[in-house]
Amino acid sequence: MTDADSGPRDDRTASLTVHVGTAATLLDRATRRAAATDLVLTPERLHKRNLKRALAERSRPRSSLRLASPGDVARDVRTHAVDRGALDRADRLRLLERVLDDGSVAGDPLRTVVGPDLAAHADAIEAAREELTTVAGGAGERRDALDTVAGTLPDAAARETRALLDGLDGIETALAERADRPVSTAAALRAARDAIVRSDGAAWTDAYPGIERLSLAGVSTVESPLLDLLGAVAACTDTDVHCVLRAGTGPRIAERLASRLAAGPAVDGADVTVADAPTRELDPAVPVAEVVAPTRRAEARAAMAVVDALLERGAAVADVAVVARDVDRYERALTRAGREYGRHLSVWTQLAVTETRPYRVLSACVALLDATSDEGEGEITPADLFAPFDVEWVPPRADRGRVWPLDHGDVAAVRRALADDSGDVETWRRRLDALDPATDGEAAARAGVRRLLAWAETHAGAPRPETVEPTLGPVLDAYERVVLPAVRDADTPDLGATSRGARALSRSRDLLGEARAKYGDWCGRGYVEASWAAVADVLDALVTTRPGRREHDNAERIDVLDATDAWVRTVPYVVAVGFVDGEWPERPSGAFPPAFRDAVVAGDGGPGGGAALGVRGAWTEARERDHLADAVGAASAGLVCTRFTTGADGVTAYRSPFLAEVAPDAPVVDGDDLSSLLAADRRVPDALAGVLGAAGEAGG
Repeated sequence: MTDADSGPRDDRTASLTVHVGTAATLLDRATRRAAATDLVLTPERLHKRNLKRALAERSRPRSSLRLASPGDVARDVRTHAVDRGALDRADRLRLLERVLDDGSVAGDPLRTVVGPDLAAHADAIEAAREELTTVAGGAGERRDALDTVAGTLPDAAARETRALLDGLDGIETALAERADRPVSTAAALRAARDAIVRSDGAAWTDAYPGIERLSLAGVSTVESPLLDLLGAVAACTDTDVHCVLRAGTGPRIAERLASRLAAGPAVDGADVTVADAPTRELDPAVPVAEVVAPTRRAEARAAMAVVDALLERGAAVADVAVVARDVDRYERALTRAGREYGRHLSVWTQLAVTETRPYRVLSACVALLDATSDEGEGEITPADLFAPFDVEWVPPRADRGRVWPLDHGDVAAVRRALADDSGDVETWRRRLDALDPATDGEAAARAGVRRLLAWAETHAGAPRPETVEPTLGPVLDAYERVVLPAVRDADTPDLGATSRGARALSRSRDLLGEARAKYGDWCGRGYVEASWAAVADVLDALVTTRPGRREHDNAERIDVLDATDAWVRTVPYVVAVGFVDGEWPERPSGAFPPAFRDAVVAGDGGPGGGAALGVRGAWTEARERDHLADAVGAASAGLVCTRFTTGADGVTAYRSPFLAEVAPDAPVVDGDDLSSLLAADRRVPDALAGVLGAAGEAGG
């Protein structure tokens, strides 16, 4: 990187290295280091978890790797605009509804597309806004490319596309003007990108001084704001930037990276190197069988019969996984079938509890304790200090009254009046002492910040497993005692918000108990050193799955997961369900007109048109191939693919075209063979026996 005193560069050329179809480069880089040298961005929580699991299975240390999300990077590259984090989807939709109700916002173009009552279509408008962000990301040249593509469309599609583009431009501006923080993670990423460019890379190296390599992994879509951030890092710093892409969407993403970066605001040119690419089509290197059942329910029962047969043959529970393109379609049927065989399922999915205030209070408090601790070097950022107040932190011994919970406006006023720099506890106390509150509310907020600092200082030492609950449990107790009644007072007659808050509080308490046990287990095994950062890792690991999942090696819980969440996982036996055309692959979909989506996918208009734009994953079947590759690639000993032939409405369900690639010559279990598999005195058909093999030996 150039010396900061020499000023910004005139020629910013971004060099990126692309890997398509393999995540091995991530695992191979894992080494033992005193500090992390590789920053790996994985947008999905379970992908982050899978990487940790894959490294553990290979007995690879991960001290050289730091795993984060794009939102984490937007927060860490500290600018005032991103200190408080971005609006979540729920808050953004509420703000959008207010914008759409405002007659001063130019919504006429949108009304020609969605109808006169814009607020009633907030979800659809937000979906279109998100698609536009992915494709163009707010860059001027990409906006020109959108117009170029629209000009290639038939008249009706062109009019609808231009109306959406013009209407969304006005909505985006109105949202940004009214929000007190970045509207979305994409907006926060743009702010972080701008900070990197303005500082000629210093904002990045200040946030990540020891990072030598930045890798984006596990994505089927590279949103334009995220790509621009990667380009800024590549052009303005000495950090190597890599994109580890997936088998289906990777080739198209790689092909367009240079054109997309050149059309963005951060760089003047781009040099993209494809380091490796898949050399073969999807062709499982394990025995494969196909099971055909008359209905979805019968298919689920057949899948569980296969699992039961594997376990009876000696396979361990951890040696088997059931994978679906969409778990929600199969969870009930699989759970019912599992009960018939006396088997219990662990359904892996993202939990909405991460978006609830009780859990966010826990998360914010743990982050503050980590920042306050010696391991966190005692450097508390404004975001660390004020995040607990954003989610209604209340002191453990406080009662509901005139002060608690604190008024958000008063807390915001105190925050604005304080220095916008990191500092230790004493530094923050001196700043608070120097502050002269303008109102009684601000005085109460200042006192509240002091109480939070005192609480953090008291508990910042390395936590023992037995101290986790006594430290954090009272925070939840105070939330129940002070905040939940305030929620009830403001609730509607059906008490929906109160009920959700109470359920979230109960689940957060359960998580805290689970975290104590898991943290103790990890410390005892030497997986982690005692620290609040490790407690944060444990909470993150637990909250990504539903209650009842398999927590210990000897618990009989059969993993059931979405195909995309099988990324970088390896398990001897995979039973992949739902190979029905229209469900796997799903039909392409989107908020923009099909003709526009197809033109962008095809790259119509050349480098100044579609080639300069990103492609939303749902716009093509390539994302479906990503999921297929994850599911198929997870099996190391045997793969069973299942499907049904008749839907619930009696309509014929046709065989997925993906099976022609995965199992073109695989033996088929149906008719009498299926009946034998499902019978009380089960007989495993010859067509299936070759796949199940010596199941007890497969796990090694």
